[in-house]
Amino acid sequence: MADKFTKKAVSDSNNWKDVLVEKETTQKVTSTVSYKQLEQQVANIDSQVVNLGEQKAKLEAEMLKVKTAVEK
Repeated sequence: MADKFTKKAVSDSNNWKDVLVEKETTQKVTSTVSYKQLEQQVANIDSQVVNLGEQKAKLEAEMLKVKTAVEK
């Protein structure tokens, strides 16, 4: 069974992305989230992906230098 999402309460906000929703998992664990919060989490993950890509590129460049030094 999939997680269940239920609008928690009427929001004072005019922006639908700010409305709080209760998320209930199949294990009956509940938490409160909004679309905007999830958007921010996605943005943070995107940022981490970019940073990891940069770190990987630096490490791969260093690996090539090490390989070159070993092969001399």
